[in-house]
Amino acid sequence: MRKNLALIGMAGVGKSTTGKSLAEQLGYDCIECDSLMTIEAQKRGVNKFLLSDADFIALEGDVICSLANAERTVIDTGGSAVYSADAMRLLKTIATTVYLKDSIEDIKQRFIARGQPHVVGIGARTFEELFLERNCLYEQYADIVVDISTHPALAHTVQEIVDALGQN
Repeated sequence: MRKNLALIGMAGVGKSTTGKSLAEQLGYDCIECDSLMTIEAQKRGVNKFLLSDADFIALEGDVICSLANAERTVIDTGGSAVYSADAMRLLKTIATTVYLKDSIEDIKQRFIARGQPHVVGIGARTFEELFLERNCLYEQYADIVVDISTHPALAHTVQEIVDALGQN
């Protein structure tokens, strides 16, 4: 196992909740990239939700790349992290990458319930098209895939990741 874990997947899949619980179980720190992005955007005098897709991806990439020296950390990435080649290259170097996969129906329901303010890449595409595009990228970068659609309980998800880490 590499010295960190990085959680990837669509917004609303449970990366933050899983990351906190996983970090606690492993005795790791947990970093939420979304929070770091908000802080960095404020330093730059911008609202991250008003950025263009390209600027949002660049900000997310910068934040992830700033974690190059992280150790024993669960990195909770944003859903669009897979669009930054530099960020994903770094994560593949410093972390075991875990894709939290869920069904399109469940994720879409969470988006509607949460009122996601910024979805990178949606543009003129449907949610389904975006989901399929990202799913391919998540699978490409994943060292471990955990399908939470079959067992959505947090404890089960965390245990499945821990078990998979023992096999890698």
